[in-house]
Amino acid sequence: MNSNSQTQFKLKVLFVEDDLFTLNTVGDLLERQGMTVLGVASVPEAVAALAEFVPNVIVTDLDLGPGPDGSDLLNHVHEFYPWAGKVILTAHSSPELAVDTNSGLPADVTFLIKSLATSEDIYEAILNSVERTQDPRNMALEHTDGVYTVSKSQAELLRLLADGLSNVAIARKRNRSLAATESLIHRLFTSLGINSDPDVNQRVIAVKMWQQGLVRIK
Repeated sequence: MNSNSQTQFKLKVLFVEDDLFTLNTVGDLLERQGMTVLGVASVPEAVAALAEFVPNVIVTDLDLGPGPDGSDLLNHVHEFYPWAGKVILTAHSSPELAVDTNSGLPADVTFLIKSLATSEDIYEAILNSVERTQDPRNMALEHTDGVYTVSKSQAELLRLLADGLSNVAIARKRNRSLAATESLIHRLFTSLGINSDPDVNQRVIAVKMWQQGLVRIK
């Protein structure tokens, strides 16, 4: 285990923007801040990318041209990927001006206006969105005095690991895809400060930490 493992973990951001200049500019900015970014220009592209890329955070414009808009995407994410952070980056000062008012937006969305947002604002919004999700991401978790804090969902994962369930069994039990489950387990290990090391059984260490009282639920 190593406290540096959290700094080695790179947040994965799915950035959805139909303006190519903004897509490239903001994408480069986030990558320079140590994030892994996948940029797409439409909701269908974003939905197709979600399962394979498994982002920690979705950053999206609201007005994406003809077809589904940013609110449709965020509501899809809220339903099927509730652990992912959600950030709106739009030119509109009010989301109602850019989306179908019948769609609504999830309550845990972080909202930014393009003309007012600095690079630091976008960075902070991404981290804040992580903290506001139902299943907080690793970089938002804190640990003190050797005791690590995890969310209720992560604690559930730990219990299933302690019961000896495989990734496939955990995915089936929690009604999630295998890719999403493996990503959640990886982030759990990172939250616990457990390095990815071929000589170390991360599952065994995680369960031992749980049994030794080194893990508490947020």
